[in-house]
Formats: sequence, C-alpha cells, structure tokens
Amino acid sequence: MRMISDSVIVNDARPFGEKETEQIVEQFHRDGYYFLENVLTPEEVEALRDGMERKYQDPRMHEDEAGDHIRGVSMMRMYEYDRNFRDLIVREPLVSLAETILGEDCHMMSQNALRYDPGEGGGWHVDDRLHFPLSDDLSRHDPRMRLPCFVLNALIPLSKADSIDYGVTQVVPGSHYSGRQPNSKENPSFEGRGPVSLFAEPGDLYMFHNQVWHRGSPNNSDQVRYVGSVVYSQRIIAQRLYPFIDYRMPDHVWEDASPRLRRLLGRHKKGAYG
Repeated sequence: MRMISDSVIVNDARPFGEKETEQIVEQFHRDGYYFLENVLTPEEVEALRDGMERKYQDPRMHEDEAGDHIRGVSMMRMYEYDRNFRDLIVREPLVSLAETILGEDCHMMSQNALRYDPGEGGGWHVDDRLHFPLSDDLSRHDPRMRLPCFVLNALIPLSKADSIDYGVTQVVPGSHYSGRQPNSKENPSFEGRGPVSLFAEPGDLYMFHNQVWHRGSPNNSDQVRYVGSVVYSQRIIAQRLYPFIDYRMPDHVWEDASPRLRRLLGRHKKGAYG
C-alpha cells in the first residue's frame, strides 16, 4: 500500500518562545489539558479530513487482511495512508510542546483519527489503564507534586465543533490527580469541577494528559464528526502499532523523513536496556 497524496502540512511553523511554552506546560500539568486556537490552516484541515474520508471509503481498509486499519470510530495508523498525517507528527508548535512535556526522546505512540457518524459518541474514561491508582483512604494525589505524564493525546477537530450537538471532546479539569476512574457515567466531577466542553473550530488543537477523565460527547447532528490525532509518549512507553511485535513500518513511510521525524516514528538511538 502506497501513501496517498502530497503533503500540504506547513513545515516552517514556529514553536512558542521559552516563556510562553513554560506557561502552557504549567497549565497543562495543573489542569490536565490545554487548548490552542487556529493552529492548522484551512488547506491543512481539508487535506486531513479528505484523507480520513478517502480511507474510510477504501474497501481494503475494512478487510481483515488490511491489518486492523479501522476499528469502530478509530482509524488506525493514519501515517501509513496519507502523507499529511505523517507530517502532522512534526507540525509546530505541537511537536515542541510534546517534547517539552514528555522529553526530547519521546515518540509517536499511535496515530488514530476519529470518525463519528451521527449518533455515535463515547463514555467517560481514562486511556488504557490507571497509571497512578490510589487506595480508598487517599482522596487525591498531592497537588504540590507534578504528576508525570507518560502519554499525551493531541486532537485536532476537522469539522464544525462549536456546539454540543456536533459532538465535542469533554474533560474534567484536574481529574488526572484523582488516582481513580471517572466517578460518574453521566456527569463526573473532581473537587467541585465538572466537565468542560472543548468547543472548537476546524484547525484548533487541544492536548490532554491521558489520565484526565474525558470523552467524545454524542454526535447529535446530521454531519460526520472528524478528528485528527497524534498520540505521543515517553520513550519508555512502547508504541501501540498493530500487530505489535510483528509490525513492520512500511518503507514508504520513511521517504524524505527528517531525523526528527524518524526518531518520532521510533528510530531511536541506543539507550537503557538496549
């Protein structure tokens, strides 16, 4: 399978300055998420959205032999299918923020775009499993400590998301300090703070700690909800690329890749344990 389309992802965007980066990272660690407006251009948004729909309409991607490319609302390993998604991994200012939070040797853990048909949406959860669980006699993690972030989710709305009817990402601020799963299936809260709806325009971006309570609210509109994504993780967290130990990244993904992109795709220098 060859990668589809030339890339329109802006390759000369600038990272934030040191002071602004410090402020963003501080708020991210405190609240568990951060929202950025007007990150991608309309041309980038259109290319990413078109890539998602093209893949969804590709009959090969729905066959078992395709290697688990589409599972429910998740469209796996988008960097294999469309060069725009591959180049999104190193799009500034996102990538520099990810490296500041996770370390300069971080990598892309996965890249699953989300496509919600009308009526679809998810429940409240933390991703994967609790990293820092607490016993019942402890109410929360100490707010004086900076809770480590091992996995960072970056989501980019690619369709209208300025009303709850369209389906939006929701988070409970600070809940990554709870040490618990969400305390309600419908309306979770942490220390008096309930869900925040991240209303957005196409091309906005929000990133969140994978331990913060979050969900994609139900899409009650008549449009498809498109969300681009990059999930970054510290190097110590293995990449989640099906079929895992048997996975081999296709040769075409590496074409013209910069050293930074190659590292983010998983081509690390030697390090601890190997």
